Amino acid sequence: MLAIAALSNLLITLLPTQLNRLLRRWPALLALDLAFGATLLAVSGGWRSPYYLFVLSPLLAAAFFFRLRGALIATLVFVPMYGLAVWAATALGGPPPDGLVLSLAVVGFFLVAGLFGYAATLLARVRQAHDGVNQAHRDLEVIHELTLSLQSAADVNEVEERVLEAVTGDLGFPRAIVALVDQNERVITAWLGKARDGNALLAGGLPHPARVPLAPEGGVIAYTLLDGEARLPARDVRTPDEFINRHLGTTPYYIFPMLLREHPVGVLLVDASEGEDAARLQSLQAIASQAAVAVGTTMLCIDRAQRLAVQEERIRFAREVHDTVAQSLFGIVYALDGLGRLLPDEPETVKAELEQIRQVAEGTRVEVRQSILDVWPSALTADVFERDLRRFVGHFCRPNELQLDVSVRGDFATLSPRLQRSLYRVAQEALTNVVKHAGAMRAEISLQVIDGRVTLSIRDDGRGFDPEAALSRERDREHFGLKGMRERIEALGGSCTIDSTPGHGTTINVRLPAVTGARQVARVG
Repeated sequence: MLAIAALSNLLITLLPTQLNRLLRRWPALLALDLAFGATLLAVSGGWRSPYYLFVLSPLLAAAFFFRLRGALIATLVFVPMYGLAVWAATALGGPPPDGLVLSLAVVGFFLVAGLFGYAATLLARVRQAHDGVNQAHRDLEVIHELTLSLQSAADVNEVEERVLEAVTGDLGFPRAIVALVDQNERVITAWLGKARDGNALLAGGLPHPARVPLAPEGGVIAYTLLDGEARLPARDVRTPDEFINRHLGTTPYYIFPMLLREHPVGVLLVDASEGEDAARLQSLQAIASQAAVAVGTTMLCIDRAQRLAVQEERIRFAREVHDTVAQSLFGIVYALDGLGRLLPDEPETVKAELEQIRQVAEGTRVEVRQSILDVWPSALTADVFERDLRRFVGHFCRPNELQLDVSVRGDFATLSPRLQRSLYRVAQEALTNVVKHAGAMRAEISLQVIDGRVTLSIRDDGRGFDPEAALSRERDREHFGLKGMRERIEALGGSCTIDSTPGHGTTINVRLPAVTGARQVARVG
């Protein structure tokens, strides 16, 4: 008997992993161990057998492998076996059983099984809680990393991709699908899906343009967005779009609305076929919330960028129109007014002047077209800069001539074309003010490009004015001049100062970084 018990213990010691795997797979094998223990008691003295503690090992195994419930079931199975073993030992000539001893033995079986079974249950709960804490910690790390990642997303499609990677790749869910809400048309579109193995769903990795109405007839997905309540899970995920229905299949889904300040921006669908606990669902809800913020913020930035681009383009076009059309029309009106005084005494002079005015009008038409296309007709050299300014003043100042001195020093060609044009426009605007308001006889323009700095100075000997009063006036449609000039230069990273005193002329000084200005000028056209 001792040899048999020793061999059984040796077998358990040498093959614990294999035996444990077999026992977990076929719990009925434990009944064989219990029968072996009962047989050992029957042939070794029954209730007085020295192997009493040995037969407790199957009960302990039941406790550790199957916890309290399994230990009690194993004990209930073993008690009749124990009774048969005692009866068999007595029939084989052993001493008659002691009722008190038998009762104590049975109670001991239950106490040992219950004690170790309860301890195993507690350990399992502790392990489960520990695993839950670890899982929650991992989920929090995933959410944290996703939050940081979403901050750098370039567009809403990238937001969708990162959310899907977090749900399927990091959290390990079988499948996930994200769709966005088109706020203008009130439809759910841009469907993007991904599986745990990395394969794309729906449209091969590209957002599918299927359109599901954001209305009750849009199905449970649309209804989830309308009432803002998650569906955990939704068994019948059907939409009016058969393409979406075909790819969703009959699998139950967790449906999380992506809301930004109670406004739906999208929806997250996660495969619910494997089932999850409440903590994991909270992680999914947190991911949906983060995705909603990212999508909403990205869409808001895009909308603001579009509005800003439109506003800047309007400002650019207004400046270009002011710098070309308004000034050219002023020159034409000014010249026509002078010609009116020459009629009918000098018809030939008027005819020649009208031809020049026609040329100015044609140039204005060309400049308007160029302003619309934002294209400079040719390279603006220092000679062209000087010649065009002289011609501009020559056309606009008849019959009273304004003496103009223009000097350009330094490497004008190193400036970007747009920076050259901006300097020309500022000089042109300043000369327009001289002609229209200053009543000056002489003006000087000095442009210097030296050591990476650009300096433009415009002086006149006119009647002057109060700069603070002029700049403090509220801009209206007729006054883009001084303020527009200053804003244009400041947008290029430079400064524009206006020095003037009534009765003592005006000086405008512009200073710009040549390289920096060339880079920044693209913002203002």
